[in-house]
Amino acid sequence: MTDELRKNVTRWAIFATVAVVVVVSLRAKGVSDFKATPVVMKVYDAIESLPDGSPLLISSDFDPGSEAELEPMMRAILVQCWRKKLRVVVMSICSVNSPPLAARILKESAAAHGAVYGTDYVQFGYQAGGTAPILALGQDWFAVYPKDENGTPSREIPAMKGITKLTDFPLCLEIAAVTTVEYWLLAGNAKYGLRLALGVTAVMATDNYQYLATGQVVGIIGGIAGASQYESLTRRDDLKTARETRKDGGLASSRMPTQSAIHVAIILLIVIGNILYFVGRKKAKA
Repeated sequence: MTDELRKNVTRWAIFATVAVVVVVSLRAKGVSDFKATPVVMKVYDAIESLPDGSPLLISSDFDPGSEAELEPMMRAILVQCWRKKLRVVVMSICSVNSPPLAARILKESAAAHGAVYGTDYVQFGYQAGGTAPILALGQDWFAVYPKDENGTPSREIPAMKGITKLTDFPLCLEIAAVTTVEYWLLAGNAKYGLRLALGVTAVMATDNYQYLATGQVVGIIGGIAGASQYESLTRRDDLKTARETRKDGGLASSRMPTQSAIHVAIILLIVIGNILYFVGRKKAKA
């Protein structure tokens, strides 16, 4: 066997191994139930501390490319919001792809828990400009969003009662896969003192831990693991959700076993590869 053929066989053997691990773990339908870390718990506690009926601002700043990581955490947060009867206000400063994705998640979650559009939640569209729309929202919400996504005048929407500017929200949750986190930190928190919580992809989480130490964010949900931890909290406090998710455990909790299995498989492949390498070197010297 030539070196080139050996390399090709090895490459496809790795691909096949990972594929088999994914298929087997998905068919096993396992569920992970992780204890929430203090960092994730802080987000949960911040929302839990809001009086029933309070408004909560969610900036949905992710697109289909990061949907697998961030959709589960948004769904878990919405379950908590519906239970507490919070008024959820959703907007986006990421891209034009964000509002349709958020709309689907909102509609499906609201239908499952009896939330009503206009009363329990409302969605506004995409605003370009980085920090500019956030700064403008801090002055006059209705100047930036005179209408919601459905064309209804913002002032006539029950969910917007008592809200005229950004600082009327006791908490803002930024769910992001891009640098929009920095916009909210600079314009929302630093400028207006807006309380900020983050839900970000796993690779972004460690970059934002520094803002916990400075008090600029109250907590961080990181990646699919953080979403799984949050789901365990919502299952604990919502008996209806616990019954509904008994089989699949929620999006994140049902995906974690597959992710863990892939990690284990990759580590084993690395170990096997190193063993074969050193055995080959020994044979070559002999």
